[in-house]
Amino acid sequence: MSGPAEENYEHAESLFADKHYSEALKYYRKAAYAGHAPSQCRLGELYYRGLGVRNHPIEAIHWFEESSSQGYDHATYLLAHLYEHCFGWDEYGSKAFSLYSRAAENGHPAACSALGLCYRAALGTEQDLGKAAEWFLRAAELGDPDGQFRLACCYRDGQVLEKDPESAFRWFTTAAENGHVDSMACLATCYMTGSGTEKDPSSAEHWFSKAGDLGNMDAMACFAHILEDREPSMAVDCYRKAAEGGSALAQHGLGHCYRFGKGVETSPEKAVEWLRKAAYGGVRDAMYELSECYAEGFGVQQNPNEAKRWYDMAESSR
Repeated sequence: MSGPAEENYEHAESLFADKHYSEALKYYRKAAYAGHAPSQCRLGELYYRGLGVRNHPIEAIHWFEESSSQGYDHATYLLAHLYEHCFGWDEYGSKAFSLYSRAAENGHPAACSALGLCYRAALGTEQDLGKAAEWFLRAAELGDPDGQFRLACCYRDGQVLEKDPESAFRWFTTAAENGHVDSMACLATCYMTGSGTEKDPSSAEHWFSKAGDLGNMDAMACFAHILEDREPSMAVDCYRKAAEGGSALAQHGLGHCYRFGKGVETSPEKAVEWLRKAAYGGVRDAMYELSECYAEGFGVQQNPNEAKRWYDMAESSR
């Protein structure tokens, strides 16, 4: 039979799920003062994220520490996350690493992934790629989508682990099916290029579209590229949304469409505007197109020197 603290916590959780954070805060606080570790953790999270209350890292630390001291591993993980993101690695790196280690050793999935990243990037500790791989694998096997994504990247890139496209594809699939947005984009790329699996353009289109809808602007740009010849107007809409969202790939695609009149009326000025943004964003093909615009005087005053400069920049980025 549950006591008052547990009842307050369950009621608060229901309010939290419905995003009634201010009301939930009252019930979490009652349970937290009664020593209920999950409520203490959630109260700290509300203060950390500024949900239903003003963001207050110091108050969040207090409640995370109260909960962590009772062995509640999620509070330990969030405390490490707070030190990392609010105070930085320079001064609090070793503390964050220590807390991630404690939670990871107790089997907290997200902490295992975070600890792997610490070892990979030498954050709060010395770099150890072997340990990084071990913790990414443990996180992945415990079901953490970010750990699954990072493990897949290790297999894809061949830097931490021996390159294994089939294993990369398998873990990207698992993470994508668990809702990890960047994994959806990577899985789409696997299907598009045939890396670790058979080429499957329809599956690539599906996952690029899904990742784009969930906020990955580069994935939306790739989806737009697939649509460019089939549904050019829709492609332009997708390019525009992603370009305005900061995707250099989309900025190139939109500039290209304005240059050649694909799905939109030709506009030399807008073409150059978007191509320049993409070029400064590091997109090599945009650099080549911008070079051509300067060479032809398309949307800008003809300028052989600028044409050569952008061509050379594109070549040097190979």
